[in-house]
Amino acid sequence: MESFHIKNILKLAQRKKRKRIIVAGNYNSATVDAVLQSQKMGFGDPIFCGKEFLVLKTKETIVFDNCDAACALEKAVDMVNNNEADILLNTSPLTSKFLQLVAGTNNSNSQVMNYISIFSAPKEHRLTLFTDTLINPDPGIKGKIEIINNSIPVASILGIKNPNIAALAPVEFVNPAIRSTMDAAILSKMSQRSQFGKNVAVEGPLAMDNAESAIAAKQKGVESIVPGNVDIYLFPDVESANITAQFLSFVFQVKLCGILTGTGIPVIIQSSLEQNNSWIYNIALSVLMLKAD
Repeated sequence: MESFHIKNILKLAQRKKRKRIIVAGNYNSATVDAVLQSQKMGFGDPIFCGKEFLVLKTKETIVFDNCDAACALEKAVDMVNNNEADILLNTSPLTSKFLQLVAGTNNSNSQVMNYISIFSAPKEHRLTLFTDTLINPDPGIKGKIEIINNSIPVASILGIKNPNIAALAPVEFVNPAIRSTMDAAILSKMSQRSQFGKNVAVEGPLAMDNAESAIAAKQKGVESIVPGNVDIYLFPDVESANITAQFLSFVFQVKLCGILTGTGIPVIIQSSLEQNNSWIYNIALSVLMLKAD
């Protein structure tokens, strides 16, 4: 894939029609600034929901101004379901109750939600996806199948039409005592039989060294197009995914953005892995994920 910097996400979003973004939850100045920035950049049209936003001094639209943050989130979900808004932006900390709220509307074919962290890889400056960095503590094989299927469309809208997916594990050999290697082997075989699509390659199990290096992979007997050319890293659990993403974000200061997939309605959140300036990228990603217009 050609070089594609994370800033290109904003350029792509600017080519889309404006989307109505309903903002609900706790007041957050960084989030408000990002939504107003999306308006200036031409791809966002903000609607603020709840009394938390009465502090705004601009002439922005505020609905349900008698609702507290929790009530406002429920109203905002209803507005998206009723086509009175296109995207829900949750400014409150992520809770299981909120996830149940957006899962309960499920218009999605997926039965699993997952969070995809996106960054420009330092080595080649191409967009790279990590998942699941936030939602599923220990997904089994069924969950990982859903996570892959949720991730492929995200890769596609970012220009990755033939994604190479590394199913990570501690070692590259299948070991019945290590479930992640068994899961990865099943996913790899499914990929060989085009069960994720003819243009999707899943290889695993791969330890991180042979996922990153084709030479290291060949030395260990792994012959595949995926090593050294990974677009999506599928981690075995949220702990390994989250810690790796934290390492990139806080030690190497890599800019991360992200998107929640598998929801019934388009939802924008922000994970603790990301800095305040990632809000605008998360908004742009959600705009891109809506059906082409």
